[in-house]
Amino acid sequence: MTSSDFRPVSRAFFLPLLLIIAAAAFRWAKLKGYVTFEVLENFSPWMALAFTGTLVFPRRVSFLLIPLLLVLIDATATGAAVLHWEALVVYACFASSALLASRWRGHMSLLGTLLGVTGCAIAFYFITNTVSWLSNPVSAYAMNFSGWLQAVTTGEPGHLPTWFFLRNSLVSDLGFSLLLLAAYNTEASIRQQQRIPLRHAQAA
Repeated sequence: MTSSDFRPVSRAFFLPLLLIIAAAAFRWAKLKGYVTFEVLENFSPWMALAFTGTLVFPRRVSFLLIPLLLVLIDATATGAAVLHWEALVVYACFASSALLASRWRGHMSLLGTLLGVTGCAIAFYFITNTVSWLSNPVSAYAMNFSGWLQAVTTGEPGHLPTWFFLRNSLVSDLGFSLLLLAAYNTEASIRQQQRIPLRHAQAA
């Protein structure tokens, strides 16, 4: 695909940037224990930030910006707890999603973006629950296909089923993606620049 296949990326990213800053502050406050609302306990829009946030930023902004911001927030809020290997897998998933989005900057539609973040959220769910299956004591999950299936569906006995977290992730990621896209197109309209189309990105 040549550069002529890409629409020019506008400078309409200040409103999305404000949303990203707000989400970052919210995560830091949660990790520090300042936010204790039960309804927000599983609200985590970071796949939306990694994927959709990268899409709405100019190409000169590194795809690593949001994954590194996540690491920085976690490190300042919890210290060395971010260094264990399960957390590193999580950061790698976000970085991979941001890298994928950076390759699609300029030729993604609104619907394509929502499909992309949905696919990344589902992949993240299976990867992280597989890691949980591998790292839990044998008493939690059997080290066979049945144990893995339990890890990605019902989870550990006495806890909420893992599919519940997938549902919450999809709701928060799709909801926050819609906010980012709406903010981008609103600012693009104000600046009289090209908006992200609903179905098909326009060629330059």
